[in-house]
Amino acid sequence: MKYVIVIVIFTMLTAGIVYGSSGSFDVANEIDVEENYPYINQMLLESSRYTQKEEEDPQVLSNYHDNFTLFYTPQELDTLGFDLMFDTTELAVYFELDSFSMIVHNKITNYFWSSRPEFQGVSGTREDNTRNRNMMNSGIWVEYVRALNVSTATIQTESIYSLANVSYANAGDVTEDEPDRLRPYYLVDQSYNYLRVRNDIVNQTANSFTVNVDIKALDFNFDVEISLNQGSLEVYIPVDRIEESGDIFRLLGIQVFPYFGAARENNFPGYIVIPDGVGALVRTNARHNTYFQARFYGSDIGYGTMTIPNLTVPIFGIIHESGANGYFVNVLEGSENAQLLANFWGSNTRYHRIGTRYNVRHIYRYIINKAGDGNDTIAEHMTTQDLRLSYQFLSNDEASYVGMANGYRDYLIEEGILTQREKVVDGNIPIQLDYLMSDHEPSFIGTTRVTMTTSSQVLNAYEFFKSEGINNQQLTLMGWSRDGFINQSPYRTNSWDKKGIEQLSEYVIADGNAVYLNNDYVVSSELSRRVLYNRDVARALNRLKIVRNRRNLNGQVTQIYHLYPEQSLAMAKNDLAFFNDLGVSGLSMNQLGSTLFSYYDQGNYGRSFGIAYYQEIAELYDQLVLSSSNAYMYQYLDGYTNMAITNSQYDYYTDLVPLIPIILKGSISYYTPYLNFNALAEDRYLTMVDFAINPSYILTHENTYKMRYTASNIFYTTTLSDYEDDIVTAYHYVNNALKHVTHAYIVDREVLDTGLVKVSYSNQVSIIVNYNYTSRNVDALTIAARSYEVILP
Repeated sequence: MKYVIVIVIFTMLTAGIVYGSSGSFDVANEIDVEENYPYINQMLLESSRYTQKEEEDPQVLSNYHDNFTLFYTPQELDTLGFDLMFDTTELAVYFELDSFSMIVHNKITNYFWSSRPEFQGVSGTREDNTRNRNMMNSGIWVEYVRALNVSTATIQTESIYSLANVSYANAGDVTEDEPDRLRPYYLVDQSYNYLRVRNDIVNQTANSFTVNVDIKALDFNFDVEISLNQGSLEVYIPVDRIEESGDIFRLLGIQVFPYFGAARENNFPGYIVIPDGVGALVRTNARHNTYFQARFYGSDIGYGTMTIPNLTVPIFGIIHESGANGYFVNVLEGSENAQLLANFWGSNTRYHRIGTRYNVRHIYRYIINKAGDGNDTIAEHMTTQDLRLSYQFLSNDEASYVGMANGYRDYLIEEGILTQREKVVDGNIPIQLDYLMSDHEPSFIGTTRVTMTTSSQVLNAYEFFKSEGINNQQLTLMGWSRDGFINQSPYRTNSWDKKGIEQLSEYVIADGNAVYLNNDYVVSSELSRRVLYNRDVARALNRLKIVRNRRNLNGQVTQIYHLYPEQSLAMAKNDLAFFNDLGVSGLSMNQLGSTLFSYYDQGNYGRSFGIAYYQEIAELYDQLVLSSSNAYMYQYLDGYTNMAITNSQYDYYTDLVPLIPIILKGSISYYTPYLNFNALAEDRYLTMVDFAINPSYILTHENTYKMRYTASNIFYTTTLSDYEDDIVTAYHYVNNALKHVTHAYIVDREVLDTGLVKVSYSNQVSIIVNYNYTSRNVDALTIAARSYEVILP
């Protein structure tokens, strides 16, 4: 009777749907879809989901060149107290000691950069109060709390000028009657209180000088070394030279040159580069009235801090004019303790700026009882990591986000971190195929294994795709252990298909491809049969176990654990012989390269300790594939899976740019998130060609429905037979473009017009991608709608 009722209801519902779609109401009669859709598409292409064309109003450019291009004469610099510290064929660096301010003259373009926000007072009126002027005109800020009143609400930020109680000789306005543009920086004579703050140059060579910053008012003392290194300007703060000589205040953070290169209002035709996701721009020609703040390498669950933006590389920068002048910063040391901060023009500031905060300590919650009561506190000792920043100045054609990515890539290559490790077979790009072999579902007693794909079925699929011309397949086996798959890692080394995996690996590897086993030694759960709660689960700095709840689609809650990095390494070492005996190429890990946290283990340990342990794990394997990897693991990568193909999409982001692909292309093969779940149709494939990203799928031989009661039901469409044709079509579509640029670097990327992008490679090949729904002409070449063309040399 129930079945009959269900069938009747379903039939009635279906009839209603058919009637609704074929009734007299016609959307096309109400809205001219054919005429309106190009407009909608144009608006989409002009949104932050795409990169926009560098196109400025001539009047804006003229105003920028005439009124907002910084220039100082030697006499003006001398008047402001700047001394010439370095002078090369490329750069002249001037430094003013009391305010810790710096001006850099890029001789290649005859452009000046300042650590102070320039063009103050051009409004003709007093723009800010004395305290804010002191903040803007100081090159060092410190954040601190009182030792006996620690809380996030009591954090104070002061600058050198504000601590020295300086006062200004005038209101800082620049008018026709008072045209001297140096007016905002003139101080009242002897208003600088050296008894509260004093800077001294304690060591100077031809290429470097060290400033001792003695903040007597707070009992802080530290050194900052500034040097020239192969054309880049480096700022270095050694942590062992940071001293706290008093009992009242505790240092939390240091900001160096927070306003370096700040752009005033909408007068600069450039943008700020933020390495969020695949890459983001914030153009400086608009009022955004907000700010950005995030830690490099994501949230630190050990402190209880959560961050949405995913900053996987420690770089940032600003372009004042594309194709003319810009700079970027590479955080060489201390990135795991640094935050990226950006403020955008709005009601609280007239400037766009970006910089870092060096966190020497963090505030965290100290729990005193099982009820969760406690108080905010800080660690007695500071971080063990130094801070080193490298400022690289970009001239002419290099002044763009492409130039920033290329500069960072060149640095990684010079350091031996990136080498040519792209997976290329017979000149073709790779495809990453993950096969879900098994998982467990609840049964009357315990659980029952649900087998979804056997090794022989993987081999059959491998042969099928090979017969369809896909001869470069990188395979990952998931759920190979008797433990299952989701929430079971790290798995016991006991496979239900051991012989089959050995045979599959031998065959595929002999064919020039790779087979990886999926495992995870960083994040586990209460379901894992290997993890001991008291021994393996890490404690946060508040002394509580790092445990969080994950709710599945059925409402069931599973406790997720973060493991001590030392225990992660111990388990990985114990398993190594098993994987070597299986003969697989290596391992694929989801969390090793993307999860980083501080922890407590009879003392506080910062994220740098986790990096050291995780790098030691990575060194165990001949080949390693990581998901959404942070930069500190690049040297160990043989494959980068689940690459972000977008960013956090904040409303103030203006452009999506392929920052990470430009860095990695030519060195490491990287792959999309699973295309099974692609909701953007051909737009995703065009982006893959544009960003040079390889395809990736997760597959099962059995129908996905079979694993509906397992935790793997989060992968809701995996059936191989449903995707065979799509995989073949998608692979060849992308490969027909990218096979021409294997082992090549991206050297330029230009938006020719809205939705029309040209990507140029080091082997002289160019690819033009047309996202538009109409064809476009480039010189004598016609690019069909929603298509691409490869231009060979």
